Amino acid sequence: MSDSPTPPATPVPDLFQPTLQDWADQPAQAFEHWLAARGYRESSATVYRAMWRKWLRWAESHQRALADWSAGDIAAFLDASGLTKLHRYRYARLIERVFHQIEVLRMGTHNPASAAVKQKLAEGENDPTTFLSAAERVAIEASLEVGARASEAAANASAFKLARDRALVAVCHGAGLKVAQVQSLLLRHAGEALESITVEPSRGPAYHAPLLVSARPALAAWLAVRGHAEVPGERIFVADAGGRVMHAASIYRRVEAWLAALPALVHRSERLSPQTLRNGYAAALFDAGAAPAEVGYALGLRDQTSAWRLRSAYADWQAAAHPDAHAGTAS
Repeated sequence: MSDSPTPPATPVPDLFQPTLQDWADQPAQAFEHWLAARGYRESSATVYRAMWRKWLRWAESHQRALADWSAGDIAAFLDASGLTKLHRYRYARLIERVFHQIEVLRMGTHNPASAAVKQKLAEGENDPTTFLSAAERVAIEASLEVGARASEAAANASAFKLARDRALVAVCHGAGLKVAQVQSLLLRHAGEALESITVEPSRGPAYHAPLLVSARPALAAWLAVRGHAEVPGERIFVADAGGRVMHAASIYRRVEAWLAALPALVHRSERLSPQTLRNGYAAALFDAGAAPAEVGYALGLRDQTSAWRLRSAYADWQAAAHPDAHAGTAS
């Protein structure tokens, strides 16, 4: 909603309760009211808004009005968008929730997303595990290099965030951390020499993820910036100098944005995300001669057979996608 003190032109109940005609004529605006009525956090609302707009663009380009939407349309959209299995399901569930609201306005309304879910059209196939080639990892490491005076930029908000984002990529790339692990990192989890990062899972024992040498300067520079800014609290990564908690969705977006800006990765067809960096970390360890058991420990895998499957997946990925890549893990 607007921050303007001017009273809304229509009564508040109408603002949050779009009519059936609103959904048909202005589905984008009706969705905004639907979001507002549910009080989602801004981070979640931003994601849902982007999802809904993407779906509307597809529906409009295929001349599919709301009354015409079908399970087949949803399946075609999901297929055309090249989404992962998880994201296919999330799109279907979002459309399904919207139609639950529309059903309140007109009983007996057909819910195309529910049909898509029941017919398993929203499931798709699991994406194969993807990694990073040695050249791609080198490009990422080059982007993590910091200047000699980087730790003196604490007073500059832009430089503050640049140092933080660089370090975010550094711990995902250099220690294979998941977004939730990055979000919960505390100062005591980083040793003075930054040779490893202590990870304390919600379940299971703590472990020490070796931090690649190439990633240490970026983390060190960020810790210096953070110290100079006198950020309160113990969290390593924060949204601002006031120590505000950095949401997981924000971490995800900042890492993706960093990778998307690298020229060496612009032609890559496979997705780039924090999980890709985690897989790339495993690949770097395998290339360095680490045994599956060592890689499994570094990633915090509770089942060591998972590390052997990851090693096999890496060899398969090299053979299928990068036959000219270093094939040392295939032996």
